[in-house]
Amino acid sequence: MDNNDISMDKSMLSIAQTIWDGRKTIIIVGILAVVISTAVSLLIKNQFKATATIFPPVANQVSKELITENKQEGLTTFGETEEMEQFLQVLSSRTLKDKVISRLNLRHHWGIDSTLKGSRFKSYKKFDKQIKIKPTRYQSINIEVMDRDPEWAANIVNTVVEYSDSLMRSIKAQVAVNALKALEKQFAMVEHDLNNLQDSLALAISNGAINPKRQATVFYKEYINALLKADNAHLKKLKNELYRFSDHGAKSIRYAGEIKDLTERLNELRKSIVVARIEANQEIPTQFIIDHADIPDKKAYPKRTVIVITSTLSAIIFAIFLLFLQQYLKRLKKEL
Repeated sequence: MDNNDISMDKSMLSIAQTIWDGRKTIIIVGILAVVISTAVSLLIKNQFKATATIFPPVANQVSKELITENKQEGLTTFGETEEMEQFLQVLSSRTLKDKVISRLNLRHHWGIDSTLKGSRFKSYKKFDKQIKIKPTRYQSINIEVMDRDPEWAANIVNTVVEYSDSLMRSIKAQVAVNALKALEKQFAMVEHDLNNLQDSLALAISNGAINPKRQATVFYKEYINALLKADNAHLKKLKNELYRFSDHGAKSIRYAGEIKDLTERLNELRKSIVVARIEANQEIPTQFIIDHADIPDKKAYPKRTVIVITSTLSAIIFAIFLLFLQQYLKRLKKEL
């Protein structure tokens, strides 16, 4: 056996001897720690945790609706990181906190005197402490509430979910209302231009330009026949009609093409207005609720057994540390 092994054995024996010599102290400290930690844990009020899980949908804004073929894109599709971050901003906003605190009278529930200065700041601080908004790796959001009353815990969570949806709808409605006005204005302008073109086309038709392409073919054949027969009277008549037809026929073709384009544009605007009107009326849900908060039937905090065990072990370890410190100081004193 080398010197290192001998030295290690002596150290282990010294440690064991110190602990054995101070066993009474360690036992007393352990018993006291059990009693005190048990008493303290019993004084801690029970806290119940209620949780709700929501998914934000893909952003369903009017600006997106105007450039996508699928006008219902976003209504049934889970959102990505961007939508989740937007929703987290709403959930952490002062507006939401004020609505929930006012609706449930949380200042009174939390024992905050609303007449005192700084009560609003205390309410926000308590709100952030009791209500945790946590994003998950699945792009969903967990809303957790700790409260001494299980019914209150569930009620607060569900109220936060409710108001987050209404607040998000309100924000979208502000944009959608302005977009709806712009779309309706554009629709009226296009409709006015379409009516003017239809009137112009009707005038061209009344002047004989009913089917310009077919009529031009017929005129050309008759003109060739009259030219071959040297029928000057008929040629003169055809020239007059052809002169009048060429002017109105060209206009008729142009009007028909523009009317087709404007009609398609009008249909697109009509569909966009429908979507914008739905958003302006706040009819589109802004979240998928995966789990509503139920009334918890088991406390989440404190874990009294964990508190007692942790406190007792900590006290025993600290007592052993003090014993070693005492032995070290005695040895140092002798050496000096």
